[in-house]
Amino acid sequence: MTEHSDMGAATDGGLLATDLGPRLFGVGCYVGETIRLGLGGVWEADDADPESELNVRLRLPDGSVIWPVQRVAKRFQNGPEDSVVAYAVFLGLDVPTHAEPHAGTTKRGWGFLRRR
Repeated sequence: MTEHSDMGAATDGGLLATDLGPRLFGVGCYVGETIRLGLGGVWEADDADPESELNVRLRLPDGSVIWPVQRVAKRFQNGPEDSVVAYAVFLGLDVPTHAEPHAGTTKRGWGFLRRR
């Protein structure tokens, strides 16, 4: 996110420079699914909500509810103060402090996305 945006503006030529909404949605879903796989939970959405893509939520096993897509949008808008890593750690996910690129990762700047 740091390399591809600056306080609510996409970096020219970066991965967020085009299709911003769908890309933030995708990253938010990735974050949420990573949390769901680590902590458990179930996705919920209201089909009647015209902003359901932004308001999709994850209900955790303890009954708490989080909104990962909104969190990613806030990170884009506000910068590092709304860290997604801090968010995951606060929720109890074990997050490495520094991740080395994995074999088979893309060189497009989002090394945490692995090809399968």
